[in-house]
Amino acid sequence: MKGKYVRGTTLGNKVGNSVISSTISKADEGFIKRYLPIVLIIILTAFVYSFSLNNEATNWDDDKYIGDNPLLKTFDKETVSKMFFSDDPNEKYFMGNYHPLTMLSLNMNYQIAEIGANGKALPYTFIFINIILHLMSVFLVYLVFSQLFNKRLYPIVIALLFGIHTLHVESVTWIAERKDVLYTMFYFLSLLCYILYKKRQKVTFYILSLIIFIISALSKGQAVSLTITLFLVDYFLLDDSLFNQEKFFMKKDFWKLWIDKIPFFIISIVFGLISVKAQAASTALAETDQYEAYQRIAFGSNGFLQYILRFILPIKLSCLYPYPDILNRTVPVLFWLTVPIFISVILLFFFMYKKNKIFTFGLAFFIVNIALLLQFIPVGSAMYADRYSYIPSVGLSVLFAYILDLLIDKYKKYTPILYGVFGVYCLLLCVMTVNREKVWQNSRTLWSDCVEKYPEAVIGWNNLGSYINMMADSTLKNKDDREYLKNKKLAIDCFTSGIKYKPDYTHAFYNRGLAENDIFELTSDTIYEKSALDDFSKALTYDLNFAPAFQSRAGIYDLYSERFTNINKDSCAFYFSLALNDFNHALDLNPNLYDIYVNRGVAYGKYGDFNHSIEDFNTYLAKFPNNASAYSNRGLAYNGLKLYDSALVDYNRAIELDSLNEGAHFNRAITFKTLSDNDSKRKMEFLEAATKDISKCIEINPKNGYFNYMRGIYKINANNREGACEDFHAAKEKNYAKAQNLIDQFCNK
Repeated sequence: MKGKYVRGTTLGNKVGNSVISSTISKADEGFIKRYLPIVLIIILTAFVYSFSLNNEATNWDDDKYIGDNPLLKTFDKETVSKMFFSDDPNEKYFMGNYHPLTMLSLNMNYQIAEIGANGKALPYTFIFINIILHLMSVFLVYLVFSQLFNKRLYPIVIALLFGIHTLHVESVTWIAERKDVLYTMFYFLSLLCYILYKKRQKVTFYILSLIIFIISALSKGQAVSLTITLFLVDYFLLDDSLFNQEKFFMKKDFWKLWIDKIPFFIISIVFGLISVKAQAASTALAETDQYEAYQRIAFGSNGFLQYILRFILPIKLSCLYPYPDILNRTVPVLFWLTVPIFISVILLFFFMYKKNKIFTFGLAFFIVNIALLLQFIPVGSAMYADRYSYIPSVGLSVLFAYILDLLIDKYKKYTPILYGVFGVYCLLLCVMTVNREKVWQNSRTLWSDCVEKYPEAVIGWNNLGSYINMMADSTLKNKDDREYLKNKKLAIDCFTSGIKYKPDYTHAFYNRGLAENDIFELTSDTIYEKSALDDFSKALTYDLNFAPAFQSRAGIYDLYSERFTNINKDSCAFYFSLALNDFNHALDLNPNLYDIYVNRGVAYGKYGDFNHSIEDFNTYLAKFPNNASAYSNRGLAYNGLKLYDSALVDYNRAIELDSLNEGAHFNRAITFKTLSDNDSKRKMEFLEAATKDISKCIEINPKNGYFNYMRGIYKINANNREGACEDFHAAKEKNYAKAQNLIDQFCNK
């Protein structure tokens, strides 16, 4: 006997009838009754998510995906090819994923995005597309379950919960999760085609399902769970009389169910292996020795229960749910108590699979799609994540619809009340979803929410500190010193909190060192400089392969060397050797850190090794030929070799690229001053040029008294004592102490 499939499975065949005007045809009535609910659901979902359109990009992968991603800048054959076939794992396995269609989607999105004043794409178009993809998935979920159920209640409830549920905010509003909404749309489209193939027995639908499954897997490897979901569809559609036959699993009809899954299995295996390789290439797979394998049973069981509880009532949500006690790596007793609950749910599945298809299908759908994400195999630094529930929650929605339908069928006279309670619940979800979108407003709101709920979330402290530190640099530097220092110190406090919960937190030590060094540069307080040096060294203690820490520590050693230039030759040489060693080590670890060539070139120049300095700037400019500062620095090295014409060519090029480049104007002024000393005939001409450049520096940075001091010296050389004294007094007013000596010498007579 061949397997027999039916149109749908329900608890009953009764469907609530609406009062329709007699002027509407039966066909129109059917169309409206079928599609009006999903239209209203889509409108409601769009409204709920519209509040996220003004959100900013966060510093949690958004900056990597759309901020500094070279694969988005151009749309051409070469760039698209890199997404699929690049030999560079950083391109092919971007951010630990093989998701070329997601990258292609972001690339196309980037081409239509508005570019902000900082040269980066504004986020609203990316969020808008995410919302559109989510709405399309809502529609497909409705179609899928309309095919599976005769009762309209099921697709309406399932699609509504999928659309508005608060757990899905992370997947929809987080730009970096484009992969989630993209693969999900294709997942449900493939599932719909498979259902149509099974019900209509048309091979065209099967082929479409297979092709779309590949597209889904190219969007995110997690799509491989679809293959097992197809078996659930077979189970759900299979005639009960066949399924309940004695020893059905030993019969020929059962094994026929496997044949059309073979291509899906092959594709799943291929993409599964690719995903493991991609994650391993980017260290996305967590270290297996962080916790013992048996401890992960407790984590997986707890995660399983947490997904269910948060689906029922999405409270205390966070972008990051940290592991408990990462310092001692212990597992709380409460986690172990969830293990028997998890086992009981699995046993319930096997107990119910013959007795209640709807309950079994919903539970199994959830289990199948969440199984690989329960941290039994360690991935990442979190126990669970809201985004992981995006597709699996549909199974829980089936259970929700089943319970609601069961209650309505049992307590018919309370139907309005039951619908009212469900409506209030949905309204509550809408409010919570909007409020959750506000948490994703920017990095500060996101991570503040995270560490407030989970203070042990060390990544939260680090990312919050990084955001505050970045905002101080971008909005307060050279504008409001008091607020700048306040925010720098607040960032340091955040990094310190992260280190408190994870004493070997390399990135927190490194980032705290950067903030401390920034305070030193503003205040000249050597206590902060010493702290920065200690933090960079501690970062390297825990990770000797952390190239940026070597680079930053080298910068401090370089400053030490500079201080001893005219004081102690041996100390100068000692610290220069330490700086050079760290620069070289950083480049050995990561040859792509091209900024090191600039920093090392500057160090060579200050130490008087101008030839090596020029070599480093040449290397950098070969990669970045439009960097104004590099031309300015190379010009200064040419100046050191007395190749003044070459120096002026580089300064001019720097100013051509950036007319407000303070360093280029200052360095050119130095060269003009040197030329005035060496050419008596053109002395005044060169002094005038030097003065003009220093005046430009004052215009660019009016708070720096040193520029007034230097311009005063140039005016003295040009026999303009009155003008010189004006500048010396201006320098003194700007707290440049050395100006007083020249005031005493030239201006008090």
